[in-house]
Amino acid sequence: MAHYYTQDGQLVDGLREARKVGALVSPTTVLGLIKGEGLIKYLQRQAWEAGVTTPRNPGESDDDYYNRCLHWANEHSQAAKDKGLALHKLIQGFHQSLIGQAPLPLLGLTPELAGGYDLYLQWYEKWVRKTLAVEQFVVGDGYAGREDHYCVLHDGRTALIDVKTQDMSKRKKFNFYSNFALQLGGYAGACPPSVPHRDIDVIISIAVSSTGPVPHLEAKVWDRAPQYYHDLFMGLLAVWQEQNQYWPEKTGRPVEALSE
Repeated sequence: MAHYYTQDGQLVDGLREARKVGALVSPTTVLGLIKGEGLIKYLQRQAWEAGVTTPRNPGESDDDYYNRCLHWANEHSQAAKDKGLALHKLIQGFHQSLIGQAPLPLLGLTPELAGGYDLYLQWYEKWVRKTLAVEQFVVGDGYAGREDHYCVLHDGRTALIDVKTQDMSKRKKFNFYSNFALQLGGYAGACPPSVPHRDIDVIISIAVSSTGPVPHLEAKVWDRAPQYYHDLFMGLLAVWQEQNQYWPEKTGRPVEALSE
């Protein structure tokens, strides 16, 4: 579901409803224009695994066999997604506990999730001095959303950090895709409604294994300035606006009237 936000942070689902209230598109929705390389590879892998692990029954029709394979793939995909969401929620709860928004998360800390969660706590202790905001609502030029984690690193730099969980049961290396940086770049160029300006020194993507034989974590500090990735995001936003003929930050007056 595409997400949009009003200027005061209320979530609006769908472009039809967004047009009614002038809601702003979320960075995640804008990034939907990019074909997710990771998603495509994942779906291809799921289709292959469904075929090789789901023997065809004697006399089974093509449609019935296809539906059984699809059911297998959906079940396994949902299980991996659920584990990833649970781990992400634990990490988010940890951040919120640091700024008094929630108690330290202990419920849901199953043995399966504990490894990845502990690795993240170790990374945080080593690199982060202070959490400033969690799931903070920010507004940019024509878009809005909720950023994952805004903090100060031990070296004094301000950082926007986004945690991605990945299924590592079938591979050994994390994938860091360019759309991760574009999403962070969008947030880096935005501010809370009450803040006219802020400086973000660095953007960081963290990948944590939600499944796999051994818990694993890797952090990627994107090597260019946040402004570079923000500019790329704004170019993609312009394409999204043109495709959808929707410019909520504009006055709503006809183009020719703007010169009057």
